[in-house]
Amino acid sequence: MIATPDDARLFFDRWKEDRPPLKVRMWASSLFFDAIGTVTDFTSETLELGGPSWKFTIPIEGVTFSFSDPREIPVTSVRESETAQYEFGIALQLPNGDQLVIMELKASSQPAGESDD
Repeated sequence: MIATPDDARLFFDRWKEDRPPLKVRMWASSLFFDAIGTVTDFTSETLELGGPSWKFTIPIEGVTFSFSDPREIPVTSVRESETAQYEFGIALQLPNGDQLVIMELKASSQPAGESDD
């Protein structure tokens, strides 16, 4: 489902304030990045994500946002698997074609030994 920039800002503001664990996946032309982290900063121009040993900032001007709720997945087995792990997610399609997917993890699905501290 397409989301407006204002919808995305509501999620980013909440994630920055509440700091829930997030599954972060970035697909770029020469990179695939997959980690657990949090929103460390957010402005109207940039989104900063980070974990215990990593951090990056994405400019959000010109980005297209899509919202995803795993409860809406039509295939039962996939829906059950995804809803056990994730609350919801948002995908950012960057103007250069790169894609960033952020999924809020359920507290019970966070891998052992990983935290946002």
